[in-house]
Amino acid sequence: MKSRGWLAAGTAMAMLAMPSQAVAQTCVTRAEIAGMMGYAMPAVIGAVRDSCAPHLSDDAFLAAGVEAMIEGYRAVQADNWPVARVAFMKFGDQDGETDAAAMAQMPDELLQPLVEAMIPTMIEGQIKPGSCRDVDTLVASLAAMSPKQTSDFMAAILALTGDDKPGGKQRSPKVCAE
Repeated sequence: MKSRGWLAAGTAMAMLAMPSQAVAQTCVTRAEIAGMMGYAMPAVIGAVRDSCAPHLSDDAFLAAGVEAMIEGYRAVQADNWPVARVAFMKFGDQDGETDAAAMAQMPDELLQPLVEAMIPTMIEGQIKPGSCRDVDTLVASLAAMSPKQTSDFMAAILALTGDDKPGGKQRSPKVCAE
């Protein structure tokens, strides 16, 4: 996977690996994407770290400096949950496999760990070891932004790159026209 596609791919993975037909029928607002990213980032970054750290030098950001970044996202994770939950429910309602009504009734203390546990399994194996140096640079660059700035940045990237190419695979969820 090319490192420039990691942003869109990481975001898409954080959106519960929905089937492409579900994505095509659903749109999310930029605010919902930003909320989902704000909520998912501790798990996303942790999974990226776990995938890449063994392939990087000991002084690489993912091997040595990422913990403070993860903690920064954890500090605002709860604030992002209400919007993230709305977005997760939209996707759960469309995937054809999830009982969205049952999920909607789940209390947050049950739903949140399920969402967080799914993220690393979706990222596992998606980053090729040869890409880890570029991914490390990307994550280190994102660390210079606040969690809100990073979430908004990723939402904007998806808005710019999310359109389907004719005959191509859906790369990211459709972003609602605003």
